[in-house]
Amino acid sequence: MSDFAGRQGVQGNADNTTGTNAKFSGPCGLAVSDDGNTLYVADYNSHRIRAIDLASMNKAVSTIAGSASGTTGGYADGAGDTARFKSPCGLAVSAGTLYVADSENHRIRAIDLASKTVSTIAGSGTLGHADGAGTAAQFNTPTDITLSGTTLYVADSKNHRIRAIDIASADKTVRTIAGDGTGESTNGIGTAARFNTPYGITVSGNTLYVATEGRRIRKLEYREVDP
Repeated sequence: MSDFAGRQGVQGNADNTTGTNAKFSGPCGLAVSDDGNTLYVADYNSHRIRAIDLASMNKAVSTIAGSASGTTGGYADGAGDTARFKSPCGLAVSAGTLYVADSENHRIRAIDLASKTVSTIAGSGTLGHADGAGTAAQFNTPTDITLSGTTLYVADSKNHRIRAIDIASADKTVRTIAGDGTGESTNGIGTAARFNTPYGITVSGNTLYVATEGRRIRKLEYREVDP
């Protein structure tokens, strides 16, 4: 085990530097590009999305989206450093698109990696748990995401729910697949189950695994959560 990016014990958001000379501030989520050459980092406290060139000898670090100053969070779609995030965390990548759980903006964002253009695919920014089409839906602090085929699963932490976004649909339909918002740990089917602040999620085969604040790892079988 060894460090290859980020200066130990030094917080910051220094760009255009290399490996352990670079600075991060609360790196949260990670995702590897389709070709395996780039590691994407959600730099939570810098409110930016960073990239580490794994193919380079010096592991060059750059910012691909978010405020150039990286000092304050905000919300704006747009290209590169004109876009704004607020405490981004979970990441998932597929087919040239990087998906971001923009936690404190209560939205799910997408970055076109070719153009570095950021758009909002789901979440109105208003706290709530409404299902619905894309930006008409509501989240409360989505923390992590994972992708299976054309479905993006979301650990909607403070709603105590697991949500799903159909990224292949024109309107990016959002639905709740598990949890009733109560904030407890109860096994069951779909919305009869309960979660206590789900904050980590990953997928393997037909199973979702969820880390919760209730000191548990939960398992969701697709046959139980699909509508």
